Amino acid sequence: MPKNADPVEKIVAALQRWADTNPQEKVYLHTDKPYYMVGDTIWFKGYVTIGSKHQLSALSGALYVDLISETDSLTRSIKLPVISGMSKGTFVLPDSSFKEGNYRLRAYTQWMRNAGPDYYFDKVITIGNSIVDPVFAKIDYEYGKVGDKVTTMAVITYTNEKGEPIMNKPVNYDIREGYNSLHLDKKSTDANGQIKIPLQLGKSGKLGDINLVTKIEATTKELTLKKFAVKLVSTQTDVQFFPESGPLVNGVRTRVGFKATGPNGLGVPVKGVIVDNENKEVAIFEALHLGMGSFRLAPEAGKTYQAKVTYPDGSENTVKLPSAIDNGYVLGVFNNAETDTVLVRINASEAVLKNGAQQVSLVVQSAGAVYFATTMPVNKTAVSFSIPALDLPSGIVQFTLFSATGTPINERIIFVQNNDQMELKISTAKKTYAAREKVELDLQAADFEGKPIRGNFSISVISEDAVPIDEAKESTIFSQLLLSSDIKGYIEQPNYYFTDATPDTEANLDLLMMTQGYRRFVWKDIIGEIPFHPKFKPEKLTMDITGTLVNLANKPVPISGGKILLVSNKVGGLPLDTITDANGKFKFSNLLITSEIKFSVQGRTAKNGDKVEIKMDKIREEDISLNPNVPDLSTDMRKVIQASFENNRKQDMELTKNGQLGRTQQLKEVVIRAEKRKRVYTGLNILDGHADLTLRNDKTDNYLNLLDWLKFKMIGVVFKETSNDECYQITMPFSRNEQVVVFVDGRKLTPCETQDLWHIDPLDVARVDLIRSNLALMTMAGGPAISVITKRGIGQLRATYNPSMAFFNPRGFDPAKEFYAPKYYNDGNDPRVPDLRTTIYWNPGVVVAQDGKAKLSFFNGDSKGKYRVVIEGINADGLLGRQVYRYEVK
Repeated sequence: MPKNADPVEKIVAALQRWADTNPQEKVYLHTDKPYYMVGDTIWFKGYVTIGSKHQLSALSGALYVDLISETDSLTRSIKLPVISGMSKGTFVLPDSSFKEGNYRLRAYTQWMRNAGPDYYFDKVITIGNSIVDPVFAKIDYEYGKVGDKVTTMAVITYTNEKGEPIMNKPVNYDIREGYNSLHLDKKSTDANGQIKIPLQLGKSGKLGDINLVTKIEATTKELTLKKFAVKLVSTQTDVQFFPESGPLVNGVRTRVGFKATGPNGLGVPVKGVIVDNENKEVAIFEALHLGMGSFRLAPEAGKTYQAKVTYPDGSENTVKLPSAIDNGYVLGVFNNAETDTVLVRINASEAVLKNGAQQVSLVVQSAGAVYFATTMPVNKTAVSFSIPALDLPSGIVQFTLFSATGTPINERIIFVQNNDQMELKISTAKKTYAAREKVELDLQAADFEGKPIRGNFSISVISEDAVPIDEAKESTIFSQLLLSSDIKGYIEQPNYYFTDATPDTEANLDLLMMTQGYRRFVWKDIIGEIPFHPKFKPEKLTMDITGTLVNLANKPVPISGGKILLVSNKVGGLPLDTITDANGKFKFSNLLITSEIKFSVQGRTAKNGDKVEIKMDKIREEDISLNPNVPDLSTDMRKVIQASFENNRKQDMELTKNGQLGRTQQLKEVVIRAEKRKRVYTGLNILDGHADLTLRNDKTDNYLNLLDWLKFKMIGVVFKETSNDECYQITMPFSRNEQVVVFVDGRKLTPCETQDLWHIDPLDVARVDLIRSNLALMTMAGGPAISVITKRGIGQLRATYNPSMAFFNPRGFDPAKEFYAPKYYNDGNDPRVPDLRTTIYWNPGVVVAQDGKAKLSFFNGDSKGKYRVVIEGINADGLLGRQVYRYEVK
């Protein structure tokens, strides 16, 4: 573009280039319910959209979904095929391995990794346990001051299954940072079942890195373990002020938003007054919603301002407001829903106009698509005009004011809620049904003009009495794709803004826009014409296996014309062969790979020489990012899952009574006071009880290889493939990132032999020991170590590392279970078996035909009360739809 081009044209062209080269994908997961019990299955459907119109994406063919523990450890990770922008999957929560606690569902595509984890789907779910643990514990916090230092006290309350306090019981506790113990002590519960623990900071200086491990002596024979991740955002309430669109400007009356956030990350209802440096009151303020509010202020030159904040408990504090500037603009934007217009007001300070009229440009965009752009002279202190709201898309819209040279000077985001989405109607023949009665449900889909449309949907039916729901806190297709996916940071009660659009919810949503910004890109990168070079390419449905063949000289040289043979472990699979190019590169294209398929790759020179090395190309796995939704973590598990807990207990008792409890029950997480029989093995000679962690395989664990099993079982140990060879780097990030060595039946493996662990079936393993604190054993092993003792010896491993052969275990697609819904007109159903399922029906593949209609049917369970039906979906044009329907079972 010519250097003298109009600034607006340059900006619009830059945005178009950015949108073309960096289309924005988003992911939403519709889950069957918001929280679960151990033994449940998480059912979900993934919707992958692209661009400002949220059309189903054809860019990516694979979706990654992670289940992450409260301590930010990867518990499960699956890869799913994306077909026409949609995917479906499951996570089974087996009794034998899952612990009660807070977990996260995180979903993303490889292409989304270029934008970063701030824009992934990330949702907190609670998983409870109905059988294992008669001891319940919740954690709260108390704050105080010693001089100028803020102190934090953890208050842990122990109750039994009836909710009664567990009194006068000794509790051992350990304050830990990673694996390092900061403080060990012992207390006894008081009459309220409580202990209070003063928290200490570790090397990081952050409370969020602290974990509490407690052992309560509930009986004389065992200690019950309870672990708490201290997830505090800060140690005191934080109040921040956000002048509309940028800095305060002297002489210009400006709307100022504010947000008060407590230590738990939730909004605090504060109020107060604004005073100048002469202590003169110039404004009052009060939070209207979740700690957010606004007031107006006209700052004067030479004056400073501060807020006298009053907290709910009556305490007070003083917070300085941002300093005002003399030379500047204020961009005010008001979305008037009653008139469907957006009023724009540009105010300039007197100092700006001293040199005459100034030229500015306004660009209005959403996801890189420009909806309004203009250049205008500012020759007076206020310029106003309006934009029809119907010309803007629903969702976050960004208004940016640029100087005559194209420099961004002010920015404001608003949220547009036009009536431009899908309308869904759900109906049943009646509103009241009997237990196990068949329900026939009619679905109608229309666009915003009432015309029937086609679409793809997912439906969940749950027993709402067993799974009560706070609708304001839900993550929905609207809240995720239109709001959460475009804003960094935590959003409290995201669905509040979509359940019932009123003037109040619209005003509160505008407060959110003023206090949390849109940051999909940095303007200087866009305008500066810095080319976008994606680090991660879009991943298609089929996969290419690529690598390089080099020689074994001191300085590897790529080998041209080398021979490569690819063999899979798939029964009946034919080997593939290819030749390397001039750079030693090779490629096997368009392979559809599932999770159980693994490969061996063999390389030879053109003359069949084996003095070569194969280097496979691999995509580095995504790191575990910090939880963006820390305030959603439950500190009182019993309160969250009480109804589900009682429902599961009732079901388990009924099944037990009829001798039909088929679940493999997890043992209580306890420390048994008994001597263990000592056994000695070759190699490291680790006695029973001397390792930090000992694993013995449970036959119910469904893992194809030992490496995958260890990745899941050894929390806090990170297995990473190195980027430049076929080797594994095993570290403990919570212990100074120390390297971990591996022994198999007493033989120490090299890093490049560690990959062979995926050749071992977990069922062939007698035990695995982890050593990370026993100094004598660490000295013997040469550092932290993993010792694997197999049942049949080391015969399954390669005797020596052979660089001309590589074992390649690409991430293939994981299978998804099919939801089973009983049909009670069959004679095979045993009436003695109680059907107390909380998820009554799940169908991720509902398709509405051209007439906009679909029929569904299912049978109720035995649970009485309200049943909740939720249907969500999307059509080819990106119209979103969601509808909630309820009926009763008596």
